[in-house]
Amino acid sequence: MPDQLDYSHEVTVPEMLEARDRRVEIQRSMIAETKNPVVCFMLNVPGPHKVDDALTWAFETGVRRILAKLETAGIPVSRSVTEREITGLVFYAAVEADAVQVKQRMCELEEADRLGRLFDIDVIGLDGCKVSREEFGMAPRKCLMCGKEAHICARNRSHTVQEMTTEIHRIIQAARGIAG
Repeated sequence: MPDQLDYSHEVTVPEMLEARDRRVEIQRSMIAETKNPVVCFMLNVPGPHKVDDALTWAFETGVRRILAKLETAGIPVSRSVTEREITGLVFYAAVEADAVQVKQRMCELEEADRLGRLFDIDVIGLDGCKVSREEFGMAPRKCLMCGKEAHICARNRSHTVQEMTTEIHRIIQAARGIAG
């Protein structure tokens, strides 16, 4: 894990694919080791730049919110790992609870406010599969830009990376102002 990440580095598709494979391997390893579902948290960040000071602040805020939500719900974390790479920041937590119940609580965080909308919180069950929002009646995530279903805008490339990045940083700045 590098001490200082190069914020100017443009992440390539092969690097993103390698990072995704690494996340899956870490998730599987944690499930096998702990026999618990795993929460995997990242930020939804489009484009080739995945880390900067503002994104790091948003990520750290997300980790604090996740841990507080789990603690409030009485859900123990049996193991956690934070990965800081140029491809993005990732937090993993093996949790001693039912995966669907944990996913419901994590969706509450994703929907709590504009900053939460930047959070990408997956919950991976003991079978290695992600728990879907739709499994308990939640609608698909909405686009930050227009409010349509996010996957439709992503598929159609409805918004430019620059538009989305500008909006993401606007959301973070507003949240930082509130947080002091």
